[in-house]
Amino acid sequence: MNALPKATTLPARQTSAAHLLAACLSATTLALGCGATSSSSYSTGSSTGTPNAYTAYYKTMAFGSTVTASFPSTCEMTLTTSGKPNYTPNPYYLAPAGTGQTPVAYTAVTNTALAVISYASVIAPSLKGSSTTINICPVQASSTTATSLGAIGYLISGTAMFNPFEMDASTPAVADNASYTFTDGTGTLQTAYFLDQCNSHSNGSTWHAHGNPNCVTSQVDTAVGPSHIIGIALDGFPIYGGRDINGNIVNVSQLDACNGITSATPEFPSGAYHYVLPIGVTTKYASINCYSGTVSSTTMAQARKLACNMKTMFAMIESQQQTRQKAKHAMADMTMPDGTVMRAGSM
Repeated sequence: MNALPKATTLPARQTSAAHLLAACLSATTLALGCGATSSSSYSTGSSTGTPNAYTAYYKTMAFGSTVTASFPSTCEMTLTTSGKPNYTPNPYYLAPAGTGQTPVAYTAVTNTALAVISYASVIAPSLKGSSTTINICPVQASSTTATSLGAIGYLISGTAMFNPFEMDASTPAVADNASYTFTDGTGTLQTAYFLDQCNSHSNGSTWHAHGNPNCVTSQVDTAVGPSHIIGIALDGFPIYGGRDINGNIVNVSQLDACNGITSATPEFPSGAYHYVLPIGVTTKYASINCYSGTVSSTTMAQARKLACNMKTMFAMIESQQQTRQKAKHAMADMTMPDGTVMRAGSM
């Protein structure tokens, strides 16, 4: 097992400049847009294999209300998700600022300009579900396969797990964070994050995590007890939070290059290979860098369609801005007493 560098924690940078907040919070605020815009369905093509301890456990595994599991064959599990988390995200988030928006914060590493968006009115309506078939008879391969941008697995919360990197494929998302604290229209103090306290956000179509998501681990773990399974990677191996069977925090140096380890867990007391999402890590080891098992080329290609890229993101932002401007003008149309409709553009 190779020893990896110890991780350090980089706090999110806060920016408090007051920049036309009312405009940022209005109905014209834009969604964070990138990745796929419709639901996807794909199969690993791995209907054969030898059932093992993983297979037996997965068939009894409990999932949240936003995901359902079915078993088309002995070694296949199909997860169908709504794309939305089964917990309540923050009211506001930060997204790349579109044309005409005044940035309120910048990400810590890539210096991306960000504006405030509403989860309920902008993000939630854009989230799309997916149907994914995973091989549940996994075995470790003779060599590893690098993960890519996009989904690398799915969590019990019904949301995707992404690898550690953001849009440039080299900067750890949890290190490229930002936050902005403000008072909303009701007088309530709010803090909007690019990547929230659960290491999660939206890419315009899929809610996903880039690191240890305590909004998910808290559903099955106690504060100091052992970690339980919180998801399954695309190669079929389970994903855990950052504590060992005794409740001790797992150090990155204990893990292999893929963030994997063979050790006892509550579900596999005799020991089993599994992935770990370390607690408080903001380096490239915050999430899974490679697969120790096998993932089909079809699955890899489909998963990449959920990835973020800046070109697609800004194209979608511009499109949404135009759509919202048209809707705003349409709402300004007036019907006169004689039944004549006065169009906004003609008044």
